[in-house]
Amino acid sequence: MVDSVLTLKFLFSLVVFGVLLVGAAKLLLRKSRFGPISVVLVILVGGYYLYDQVISTTSDAAVLEEIHEDSEIRHLEIRKVVLERGIYTYKERILIEEEETIQKILKDLSGLELKRDINKEPGGAEYVLNLLVSNQKDNLIETGNYQITVGKEYIDDYYQIVSDKDHLKTIKELERDLEWEEE
Repeated sequence: MVDSVLTLKFLFSLVVFGVLLVGAAKLLLRKSRFGPISVVLVILVGGYYLYDQVISTTSDAAVLEEIHEDSEIRHLEIRKVVLERGIYTYKERILIEEEETIQKILKDLSGLELKRDINKEPGGAEYVLNLLVSNQKDNLIETGNYQITVGKEYIDDYYQIVSDKDHLKTIKELERDLEWEEE
């Protein structure tokens, strides 16, 4: 669903860019003195806007893509991490098997607007979420472990969070309310 919405948004942007480019080209062909300037402006501004659309996504499409409505989440392990000399070190962890709590955490993480930060070095994660997820595939049940690194500003190290949603709300509540195991 999210991918199709993003695709429609991108296609709409592409159509608008095409219409503006055709209009600018017509000015150029009429030998208007604004023709070359309008073509260059449309290409620069439109090109940047399309590039921005390509690197923008949502957490549902980029991070939570393997978790569907019919997925069975067997458990969620949350680990607090610290970046030491370029490597994440685990400090504490908690295992959550209660479906309601897991769904609250996933709801907090869903719908975030993200922007791919191409030049970002790893770092900034506070938690690593390990989800054990089972999905029905044909006549089989496929089970896999999915890992998501989460911080205040980034998800999976390379996606900058650009929306103003409190995506760590439930995890912070668990941090206060429950006993975490030392690693």
